[in-house]
Amino acid sequence: MDGAAIAAPFGARVVIEGLCARDWASLTLTGTRHELDVRLDGVGAAAALAALGERLAHETITIAGQILAEALVEPGTADDEGVAMTICALVIND
Repeated sequence: MDGAAIAAPFGARVVIEGLCARDWASLTLTGTRHELDVRLDGVGAAAALAALGERLAHETITIAGQILAEALVEPGTADDEGVAMTICALVIND
C-alpha cells in the first residue's frame, strides 16, 4: 500500500516524523513492535486520512518471513495544517 499515492489526490502529503522498533517476545513467539509517527499535511489531510483508514481496513500486508499479528492507528493531533497519528504494529517471526 502506497500511502503517498493515496494521499496525493486529496492535496495531502505524507510526512514520516519518527520510527521506533523494539524486540518483543512471548513464551513461544518472537517478533518486533513498531511505532511509526506519521503526519498528513495539506488542505485534504482529513479526507486523505479517511481514505487511508478505509484502504488499510481491507488491505492484506505481506512481509516475507514474518506475520503481521496486530496493526492499529492511534489518532494524534489535528490542526489547520494537517493531522498526526501513530501506526502501531506487532510483527511476529514466522
